[in-house]
Amino acid sequence: MTNVTYGGHSKQVYDVYLPAKRDSNTPVILMIHGGAWKAGQKEDFSSYLNVLKNKWKDVAIVNMNYRLASNANNIHHNDIMADINAVVTDVLAKKDTYHISSNMGIMGASAGGQLAMIYAYKYNNSKNIKCVGNIFGPSIINDWTWYNSVNLWLGAYTGDILTEYVGQSWDAVAYKEVSPYWNVNSTSQPTIIFHGNLDPIVPVYQSQRMNGKLNTLGVPNQYYEYIAFHSFDDTQSDDVLTKLVAFFKVYLK
Repeated sequence: MTNVTYGGHSKQVYDVYLPAKRDSNTPVILMIHGGAWKAGQKEDFSSYLNVLKNKWKDVAIVNMNYRLASNANNIHHNDIMADINAVVTDVLAKKDTYHISSNMGIMGASAGGQLAMIYAYKYNNSKNIKCVGNIFGPSIINDWTWYNSVNLWLGAYTGDILTEYVGQSWDAVAYKEVSPYWNVNSTSQPTIIFHGNLDPIVPVYQSQRMNGKLNTLGVPNQYYEYIAFHSFDDTQSDDVLTKLVAFFKVYLK
């Protein structure tokens, strides 16, 4: 099913892919696209989606759009979190209709990886999110060095990205509130992270630090680095999804 509505905005739609041989034990993966919080669409995940379906034929997949961050439209972090929560709520409400389990994993790439982590760690009130996958997404939004560099790199083309996402200009406290690194704790969901060691947009040290904190807290996790920039080639992407599926299968029983 495509473009299932979960709200009144044109972006509030999701696609759901249901395996033929499913039952009440069939787990769900929720996919969140990237695009610097203010661009992108669920179709950006098409190649990953197709590979994922082949690697795990017995999982249901939800691929969502969300309202994009915009100062002009007054859409920011809290609105995006509300959208993710609305999709989770809608899917859970329809689990008997969809004939699926209430156990969900959440994954995202780039900004979507950050959204997946922060939702799971901070907003997962239903406790149905059991594991998280982050593909080269930032984990420390209140990183002043990165804040300046990302706006220098991309700001000339897209505007002040983080200001639009958070809803205000630099504020160490506000930016900390939306940082997965500062919201994870010892009871947080098992997490798998992938990053390119040549990434010029999201520095690899953020994922290295996130991995270190997960280890310190005792949160089950895996971390993989590739010789790559802010994207993976087909071989690397295939390896990413192989490892992600194996990891998610452990926690989506």
